[in-house]
Amino acid sequence: MTRIDDIPSHHYGWYLFVIWAAFSLPSLGLAPLFDYDETIYAQTAADMMRLGEWIVPTANGLQFFEKPPFTYYMMNLCFVIFGENAFAARLPSAIFTLLTAQLLFRFGRDMHSPQFGIAAALIFLSMLEVGILGHAAILDAVLNFFVAACLLNYFRWLQSDNRTYALWCAAMMGVAVSIKGPVGAVIPILVIVADRLVVGDLQRALKNIPWISALLLFFITATPWYLMIWLEHGIGFLYEFIMVQNIGRALQPMQGHGGGWHYYIVVFMISVLPWLAWMPYLIRHWKRESNELLDNMIRLSLLWSIIVFVLFSFAQTKLPHYISCLYTAIALGLAAAWWRKPADVRQVVGMQKATFIMLLPVALVLIIFPFIYSNISDWVHHPRAVAVLSQDIQPGFFISLAGFLLLAVLFWLWKAQMQAYVLHRFIVLGFVLQSCLLIPLGTFAGKLAQAPQSSIAQSIQGLPKDLPIYSYNLNFPSISFQSDRPYQVVLNAEGLEVLKTQQHAYAVILRSESFKQLPWLEKIHATVDQGGFLFYIVEP
Repeated sequence: MTRIDDIPSHHYGWYLFVIWAAFSLPSLGLAPLFDYDETIYAQTAADMMRLGEWIVPTANGLQFFEKPPFTYYMMNLCFVIFGENAFAARLPSAIFTLLTAQLLFRFGRDMHSPQFGIAAALIFLSMLEVGILGHAAILDAVLNFFVAACLLNYFRWLQSDNRTYALWCAAMMGVAVSIKGPVGAVIPILVIVADRLVVGDLQRALKNIPWISALLLFFITATPWYLMIWLEHGIGFLYEFIMVQNIGRALQPMQGHGGGWHYYIVVFMISVLPWLAWMPYLIRHWKRESNELLDNMIRLSLLWSIIVFVLFSFAQTKLPHYISCLYTAIALGLAAAWWRKPADVRQVVGMQKATFIMLLPVALVLIIFPFIYSNISDWVHHPRAVAVLSQDIQPGFFISLAGFLLLAVLFWLWKAQMQAYVLHRFIVLGFVLQSCLLIPLGTFAGKLAQAPQSSIAQSIQGLPKDLPIYSYNLNFPSISFQSDRPYQVVLNAEGLEVLKTQQHAYAVILRSESFKQLPWLEKIHATVDQGGFLFYIVEP
C-alpha cells in the first residue's frame, strides 16, 4: 500500500483526483436513476433543455418550484456532453464531492500542512454517505460544497482578520441559497453565531463584519433567479417555494418522509462508517476556549455537526441526506484531533475492534446474500415489497466476492500493529466499504427497483406520439425521463372520471393494488405486468 507520506506533497492534489476518479467515475452509471428524487431532478433538467425554458423549472410538463435550477444547469451541460443518462445526471454530484475534498485539502494545507490537508480530504471521501451522495443525482453534494466553503472562509477570517475571507464567506452563503433555498444561509449563520457565543466573542465579531460589502455580495449571488421568477410568477411562486417547500417541510412530514427523534442518530451511525468508532476520540478533544489553531478547528467542527444534527432532528420532514453537510466538519475535526494528539495504542486497538465488530455482519451478509435472496420474500409482508422481490432478477455472485473483499480488509485492519498508519488503514477500509456496497449491491438494488418503470418506459417509446398517457395515483419520473414522453397524473375519483369518459385510445400506468378501481381493464391484456406495476393500452 502506498502511504500518504511516501508521496511528494506537491502531488497531493493529483493524488486526490486519481483516488476520486477511480472510486467514482467507473461506477456512476451502473445503477439506473432511482425514483423519486434522482429522476425528478434529472427529468426537470431534461425538460428545461428540451423546452428551452431556463427560468421556470418544469417536470413532466408541470411547473416544479421545489428547488432552484442551479444544479439543473450543470446536469444539462453533462447531458449535452454525455447524453441523457444516469452517468451524466450524477456527474455534478461526483464533481462537487471532489471539489469539497479539494477544498478541505487546500484549507488544511494553508492552515497547517499538506499532510494534514490530504488526511482531512481522504477521511471525507472515505465516509459511506459521502460516497453515496457522490453517486446520487440530487442537490446535496453541490450544496455541501458551498456550505463548507462558507464556513471554512469564516474560519480563515477569524485566524487572519483579513476581511476578504468574510466577503468570500458571504458570497458562498449566497450561492448556497441559490442552490437549495434558505437552508443555505440558515446553517452557516447558526454555526457562526454558536461558535462566537461559545467563545464569548459575538459582539466583536459582528462589529468586524464589512456589512455593506458582505450583504451586497450575498444578494448578488443569492437572489438573481428568485427575482426573475418572482417577476414572472409573483406571490404564487413565493408561497409554493417558501411556505410549502421550506417552512412546510419543517412543520410537517411531506411525501411520507417522517421520522422520530432517533432518526438521525441511526442515519449518522451508518453514514459516518468506518469512522464511527472515532467519534468518542474526537469529542474528548473539545475545548471551549483556546488560542490553538487545532483546538479551534475541533470546536468549529463539533458545533457545525451539532447545529446541523439538532436543526434537522426538529424538522418534521426527514431524509438521510438532509444532514450530509456535517460530514465535512467531521472529517476536519478528526484530522485536527489526530494532529493535535494521536490516539494511543489502547485507543487505536479499541477503534479497530469496534469497527471490526460493526462491519463484520455487513461482510457476512454480502457473502451469503445471493444464497438467501430467494428466501427473503418469505420474510417480508408488505405487498409492494413482495411484488418487487417476485421479479425474475437474481443477484450475481459479485456481491459475495465483495463480501469476501470486505472481510479480508477487516482482518487486515484487526491485525494492524502500526499505530502511525492507522489513518491510512481506515481510509482504505472506507473506500472498500463504499465499493462493496455501491457497485455490486447498489447496482442490483437499482435494477430490481427500477425494472418495472424501465419496462413501461420502453413500451411507451413504441407508442404513437399523439396517444395520451395517464398515470393513476402514482408519479414515477423515471418513466417520463426514460421514455422522453410526459404523462398526466390523475387521482382518485376525479381521475377515474377522466379515464371513464375517454373517447379515444389511451395508455394508463397504475399499481397492482389500484387494478380493482378500474374494472374495465379486466378484459384487456396488460402490456406490462411487473413488480407491482401495470401498463395498459385501452382502445375505445
